[in-house]
Amino acid sequence: MEKLSRIVRELVVIEGACASGIASVKTLEGGPPSCDLSYLLPEAKSAVSFAVAIDEKVIPPYLMKKDRLGLEKDYIRANALASGIALHLSNYLRQKGYPSVPVSANLVYRDGVAGGISAYVPDLAHRYLAVRSGVGYMGLSGNILTDDHGSAIILAATVTAAELVPTNPLPVENNYCDDCRLCIAACPSGFMDRSAKTTVSLGGVDFAFSKRSHYVRCDCVCSGYTGLHPSKKWSSWSPGRFGLPEDDDQLPLAQDRMMKAHGKWPPAPGGRYLFNLEDKIRVSCAHCQLVCCRDKGERRDRYNMLIQGGVVVQHDDGSLEAVSPKYAQKYLASLPVDKRALYEDV
Repeated sequence: MEKLSRIVRELVVIEGACASGIASVKTLEGGPPSCDLSYLLPEAKSAVSFAVAIDEKVIPPYLMKKDRLGLEKDYIRANALASGIALHLSNYLRQKGYPSVPVSANLVYRDGVAGGISAYVPDLAHRYLAVRSGVGYMGLSGNILTDDHGSAIILAATVTAAELVPTNPLPVENNYCDDCRLCIAACPSGFMDRSAKTTVSLGGVDFAFSKRSHYVRCDCVCSGYTGLHPSKKWSSWSPGRFGLPEDDDQLPLAQDRMMKAHGKWPPAPGGRYLFNLEDKIRVSCAHCQLVCCRDKGERRDRYNMLIQGGVVVQHDDGSLEAVSPKYAQKYLASLPVDKRALYEDV
């Protein structure tokens, strides 16, 4: 098993991963239900966790709101590559006699939970496997931070009946997350708490990250329905300017209203399909993931790119343009009320 464990970690790197590790049922013991490997494979003994890097060259133009498609295309590529590697590893192990299941990078959710698939509970929480197996560190944002690529990564895994040798978490003293809170400052939705934290215990090892509010709060921004920061000085790539209610209980109704408005926007370039939506969704945020990196100076530079990039508006042909906050207000005010209502509260 030691030899096989070494081979499977090397296999995923050969195929395009930037880091890999192995978690076991024992090292995940005590974690949330989304750590339960038997949900996907009743006889599961371990899982190979790995990360695929997003091309860092596409990050600055995206944050400065000069090029959205470059990031989106590479994001889609990284997701497809990670999911494909998981499938290849699953096939490799299966043909060696070990029942195995590939775990897609994203967009697969559990049945049998309150709210059903629409509750967005993942089949397996990749970040817990990754942090426990040493793929990366736990950041304040709850994103996994790698040594070489920050949190600009996509995670995936393969669950297997092979009793692979688990790997250790990275040394906590080497974790470069210093609670700078730029991930929180870069979020237009208020999804992360600035002071309270959540602690998860995995196999006797504790990992802490910022406490999160209702996931719909994040979804409204990350799905591109709205994206204007409360300061109104900058936005995500979304032209939506709807405010998010402070009361989490009111979020589902607000989300429904935004989704209906979004469905009437002229189609913008790019986008991808989700199982539960007829309209394409476009990558428009991911700020907490893209701002963070090891170098503090680069981290600050990326945050400044974001907040100095202006506010996005949409034209009749569907194209998106970053403009000054003052111009954006004038532009929206010049629209007919029924059209303006598709982008902001009137």
